[in-house]
Amino acid sequence: MHAAEEEHHMKLTVQAFRDAQAGIMPAGPGARGLIDALRHVDAQLKEAARTDPKVLTDDRHLESLLRKLAKALHVGPANFCWFRDPSKALCLRLAGTPDATRPLVGLCDSARCPQATHHRSQRPVWIGTIATIDALLDSPRIAKGEKTRLLPERERAARVVAEIDANAGTTLEEVA
Repeated sequence: MHAAEEEHHMKLTVQAFRDAQAGIMPAGPGARGLIDALRHVDAQLKEAARTDPKVLTDDRHLESLLRKLAKALHVGPANFCWFRDPSKALCLRLAGTPDATRPLVGLCDSARCPQATHHRSQRPVWIGTIATIDALLDSPRIAKGEKTRLLPERERAARVVAEIDANAGTTLEEVA
């Protein structure tokens, strides 16, 4: 199981890199850090292509450059957590466990955590959240106070979708 999970995380990390190369950047508080890491890998690949073109015949070189990043990846239903620095993990601070070695994905507030990113593949989850909240807001069975509490959640989900959409079509160089 562990090997399958590592392979899946590598595929997701390679996909994040390929998306970035295609101008589809991650969004979220951790996007800048991830983009910087991807830009560094891109620069290493370009240098390898310049000095030793045969290295780029397959993805093994790319995967070796992304391995450390892939090991830091923790997948949530609506975000990716690139858990590289436990002291920055909002979930650990909220739980009072700053010395943990893994994030607490169930406590993730990906709109505020500096290691969380949102990707195009997670957009449907956020759209579904908006639709669910809209249905609750339209329901006469939901108390007015609960509707008031739901409004910031809807705004947050809409903001995440807007950020995901805005970051599509941006190149690695433009984000610099």
